[in-house]
Amino acid sequence: MSNFDYYEEFEALLNEYMPVKEDEEIKSKVTGIIVNMDRNFTYLEVPGEPKAVRVRTEELIGYSVGDEVEVLIVAQAEESDSLILIGSKRRIDMEIGAEQLMKAFENHEIVTGKISKRVKGGYIVELFHQQGFLPNSLSEISLEQGDSFVGKEISVSIKEIKEDRKGKKILLSRKEIIAAKELEAIDKLAVGEVVKVTVLEVLDFGLTVKLNGARGFIHISEVDWKKTADLHKLFKAGDIVEAKIIEIEREKRNIKLSIKALTRNPWDIIAENNNVGQEVVGKVTRIVNYGAFVELMPGVEGLVHSSDFSWTSKKVNVNNFVKVGDELKVSIIELNPAERKLKLGIKQLSSNPWEKAETKFAIGKVLTGTVVEVKPFGIFVQVEEGVDGFIHNSDFAWTGNKKYSKGDKVEFKVVELNLEDQKIKGSIKDLTKSPWETALENYKVGDRVEKEIKNIQDFGMFVKLEEGVDGFIPTQLASKDFIKNLKDVFTPGQTILAEIVEIDSEKKRIKLSMKKVQLEKEKNENKELIEKYGTSSSEE
Repeated sequence: MSNFDYYEEFEALLNEYMPVKEDEEIKSKVTGIIVNMDRNFTYLEVPGEPKAVRVRTEELIGYSVGDEVEVLIVAQAEESDSLILIGSKRRIDMEIGAEQLMKAFENHEIVTGKISKRVKGGYIVELFHQQGFLPNSLSEISLEQGDSFVGKEISVSIKEIKEDRKGKKILLSRKEIIAAKELEAIDKLAVGEVVKVTVLEVLDFGLTVKLNGARGFIHISEVDWKKTADLHKLFKAGDIVEAKIIEIEREKRNIKLSIKALTRNPWDIIAENNNVGQEVVGKVTRIVNYGAFVELMPGVEGLVHSSDFSWTSKKVNVNNFVKVGDELKVSIIELNPAERKLKLGIKQLSSNPWEKAETKFAIGKVLTGTVVEVKPFGIFVQVEEGVDGFIHNSDFAWTGNKKYSKGDKVEFKVVELNLEDQKIKGSIKDLTKSPWETALENYKVGDRVEKEIKNIQDFGMFVKLEEGVDGFIPTQLASKDFIKNLKDVFTPGQTILAEIVEIDSEKKRIKLSMKKVQLEKEKNENKELIEKYGTSSSEE
């Protein structure tokens, strides 16, 4: 779309100043004296002219009754049953202005005009009693400030004059003038200079500002050393702030400024006064899923990762440890001012209880602790701050169902140590000899025992040797005679005599034989009979 297309919006304005239909035959310039003025019309007496001359009062602003004025007669009209002449002061002014306008255009002069109206795509500017169009793209006026320029005088250059049957169309520009003024202003500035600027516009990502006739920009990252969330809460158009020039791009008429550069980089201060391993106090500013951010000074935040809260807890709920606003003592574990990286820790304030775990909690060590948690499958025992051991139900005792409660003091032996996962598995029953070890000490192959039958199966019988240790009598060793069903002959609780015929240490199994005892007894009885009577019982 051509810039001249916008003229259709204000052509109606031109027509307001045109009187009735012009009459070329009576057109002439005359000089008259103002004899009467009202709100709408002014009347002149022209020497030698019998008819009154009427002019629109708005064209004679600044004139009074009795003043002499030159007008252009353009038509005649009937008023109160008499003919009057229609004159126009503006038409003379426009003709003179048209000549001045063309001269200024040809000489590339900078001229002054007044913005009379804001229209679609730009502004209507009055100059030399003409109306020109100043498009937005050539105005150097922000959309937000547009209305405030209506009624103001501005300097413009004449880009183009075009005439057609509808009249003269004038294209104006302010861009080159502003650019020249800005370059002139920029040339007087220097990087590092501290200046006072006026905020023109507050954007989400920065501030556009005006300084000494030039425009500049302060990016949101240059407002403060700490992160700035919402500039609209801090600044408004018209605010005057102090800033330092950090970059000048003359060709682009671009000046970058910084407010935070007026103060020393807090990261440099932190680096000067603190070292890795040092204890410091900060304030919790944010809590996230993976940790908490702690501010040591304005502009310097460090992260306490969830893994650095506790030596022992692998999965930490940060909200259970700290809340926003808490003052927190932390240890610096990494400090890189160049990358603005600060890593902090809480657990580093105390020694790692697992540091000497390999010797302190070695397998075979006997430890004492307090039951801190009871589960259906076992108990957790705190040995020291940050170190728990786990004892499964099956490791409470060699026999019986031992139970523990929270707060009970417990002594146990370490049976497993996992340094990588920081886990200790203990056993209470391992503090005493196992029934099997006792059985190995008390029994050997060939020993005869009298014990109660514990239970009877199709394949043999179990007898109770000691608490936690059973002996087994296979069906074929239960009697010297064949027994089809053991339950027809034996009952649980019955005391029997049997001989240990096998001890399997690997399988923890003791085998007994009643048959061997019976055969041995029969053999001895026969020996006695032979010695006494010369015959055995088998011969009877």
